[in-house]
Amino acid sequence: MTLIASIKDHPSYKKYSVSWTNDVSPAFFKLLELYNQKSLDIYFRDHTSNKWEVCVGRREHNAGRAIGIYVAFRFTSSGIEYKFNYNISSLVLSSVRGKLTEKTISELNELELLSHFVTEYNISRLPHIPTDYTNTETPHLDSFFSAMIASCQIDRNDWYIGYQKIVSTVLSAKNETDISDQLLRDLWYSRDNYISSLKQGALSKEEFELSKSTLKNITKKIINSQSLVTYQECVEDLQKLKDDGKVKYLHKALLNRVFAVAAPQHFSTTVTKDAFEYICSYFTQKWGFKYKYSNWFSANIKLKEFIRNNLNHEYDELLINIVLWVIYEEKHLNTLASKEEDLTLKTAMRKQIESIEIQYREAELEGQFIQWLHNSEYSHNTIANQNEDLARAHIRDVVLKNTETNANIVAELKFKSNAKEDIEAAIGQLLRYALYPNTEDCSEIWVVGGNYPLTDDLTWFNEIKKHVSLKLKYFYKDRQSNQFFEV
Repeated sequence: MTLIASIKDHPSYKKYSVSWTNDVSPAFFKLLELYNQKSLDIYFRDHTSNKWEVCVGRREHNAGRAIGIYVAFRFTSSGIEYKFNYNISSLVLSSVRGKLTEKTISELNELELLSHFVTEYNISRLPHIPTDYTNTETPHLDSFFSAMIASCQIDRNDWYIGYQKIVSTVLSAKNETDISDQLLRDLWYSRDNYISSLKQGALSKEEFELSKSTLKNITKKIINSQSLVTYQECVEDLQKLKDDGKVKYLHKALLNRVFAVAAPQHFSTTVTKDAFEYICSYFTQKWGFKYKYSNWFSANIKLKEFIRNNLNHEYDELLINIVLWVIYEEKHLNTLASKEEDLTLKTAMRKQIESIEIQYREAELEGQFIQWLHNSEYSHNTIANQNEDLARAHIRDVVLKNTETNANIVAELKFKSNAKEDIEAAIGQLLRYALYPNTEDCSEIWVVGGNYPLTDDLTWFNEIKKHVSLKLKYFYKDRQSNQFFEV
C-alpha cells in the first residue's frame, strides 16, 4: 500500500477528514511528497501511546522514534496539527506547533515553514531503511520495472509480439458466438502459446480431443468472467473430466494459463504454484509485499495490485508479466545449471543467468543514483526521462535537464563485473546518444558505474576523455556508503 493510501486508510484520518475543506488533504499530501523526494523517513507512530500519528525526519533503525530534529502531524476535526521537535537524550530543546487548515493553507505561511524544514535543518535519512517503514517498502520499484521492461522490450521482443497477438485474439473471441478450434488448441493443447510453456503436465492429443466440448465451455466462461466464482466452477469442470477418465490429472496450470491470457492485468504468465509462490516471496523480501501465499488466483490479483499501486508510471501489463517471469527464470536456470553435467550447456545457462543478474543490478543502481542525485551538489539537474527508446535500438538510462542552463545530460548506468566493463559498455552507447543522427543534443554524457575503479581504469578513462571532444564525466558507486563519487 502506498503512503497516501495508508494515510487515507488510517482511522483518525477517516474520522476527521470528512469535516475538512477540499484543499487540506491535497496540500498535506504534496508536502509529504516533498519529504519523500528528499528521502526522509515518513512513518506512523504507535497510536496507543502517541496521538501524533505521522512523523517525518530521521528514524532510528527499526524503531518507532526519530533521531534529532523531526516534525510530527496529527489529525483533528479542525485540520492537521503539526509540531517541530529537536530531541537529544529525550530532552526537548524547542517545539513549535501550528495547524494546517483552510486559512493557513491559503496564506501558505505554515506550508512554507514546513517545506523549508528540509533545507533549514539539513535533514537526511539514515542509510539503513527500517523494515517496517511505510514509505520505503518500494523505494525503487518504479526504476526497477522501468529498467527491466526496457531490457525485455529488446531481449524478449518475439515473446512480447506473440503474447500481444494471442491476448488480442482472446479479446476478440468475446464478441464471437463460438470458440474456434484453433484458439482452443492454442489455449489448451499447444506446449508453448506465448503465454506459458508447459512441456510437462500438458494434455495429450487424445485427452484434448476427448475434452474439447468441456474445454470450450470452460473457455467461454473465462472469457466472459475472470471472477473467483468462475475460477472455482472451472476447477470443478476439470475435476469432472478427471473423474470421468477423460484426463489423467487435474490440469490447474492449464486453467491458470487461460485466465492469464483473458485478464493479463490481474494474472501473470507464471502459471504454476511453486513458481509464482517464489515470485511472491521475492517481492516480499525485496519490495515489502505483505501477503501470505494461499493460492495462485488470489496471489496474482494481490501482487499485480501491489505493483500498480507502487509504480509512478503506467507500464504495459504484458511487459510487467514478462518481467515477473524473468524473476523466476533466474532461479530456475540456477537450479538447472547446478544439475547440468554438459559443460557447454552449463556455460550457456550461466551466461543467461549473469545477463538477468546484470539487469537487476542496473535497475537497482538507477534507483540509488536518482535518489543520491536529489541530495547531491548535482541536484539542479532534474530527471527528464528514464529508459527512453532511441531508434528502437538504444536505451537511455537517465536523461537529465540542467535547470540553470537548460542543457541536456545523458547518463548511462552500467553494473557489470568490474569498472572496466562498466566504462566499456557505457561509452559506446553514450557516443551513440551524443552523435547519432537526428537525436536531441546533449551537452554532457555521464558514465555511472556500480563498481569501484582501479588505478588502471581511471588512467584509461582519462585517456578516453582526451580523445573525445565531448564533456564526459564518470561516477562510481561506493558500496560501503552507497554514495556516488565523480572521478
